[in-house]
Amino acid sequence: MNNIKNNLPQELHSILIGLMLSDGSLYRSSPTANVRFELSFGEKYKELAFHIGEMFNDYMSNPVKSVEIKGKNKDYINYRLKTKTLPVFNSYFDMFYKSTEQNKFVKIVPENIFDLIDPIVLAYLIQGDGNYDKSRNRVRIYTNSFSKQEVENLALAINTRLNIYTGVLHDRKDQWILTIGAKELKFCREITIKYFHPTMLYRLGL
Repeated sequence: MNNIKNNLPQELHSILIGLMLSDGSLYRSSPTANVRFELSFGEKYKELAFHIGEMFNDYMSNPVKSVEIKGKNKDYINYRLKTKTLPVFNSYFDMFYKSTEQNKFVKIVPENIFDLIDPIVLAYLIQGDGNYDKSRNRVRIYTNSFSKQEVENLALAINTRLNIYTGVLHDRKDQWILTIGAKELKFCREITIKYFHPTMLYRLGL
């Protein structure tokens, strides 16, 4: 693939941003090492897992694999995606992680989120962390792991760049989520639906 060492194709770049804003992670073994992208899917998201695996196929040595997880009362199947460790992912690690005083890395909403947000990013964010609230005809996005300021920045970016008013709602403790209300939902569906895997359309209420 052309540019495999330098840049992701634009659509794959946006897909990665959306997945990283939800459940994706990036792994670097040392400060000078290259980075790999990782994602784990629950049992009922098998089709989405393999769909995303196909899109990242050129960056993977092995296909998405199933892993049996031993639970207390039953066993579960997870589907795991891991790319190769490549320079192309290094800039995303710098974008999505900051070092703490304990020299640990914490995932953040990128400071340049205004430059990154587009309909593809929103589509994969909703597929990863979205939930359709039928009683209020709205979509909730569970951004609980980010700070209030980060969630507010993400909401403002969606509002400003995509013209979708996105609220910030206190969920519990110091956790905050995004809401896209009934008035905004039709337009949200219009601009994101073509980037949804058919098995995930229920997260838009479709």
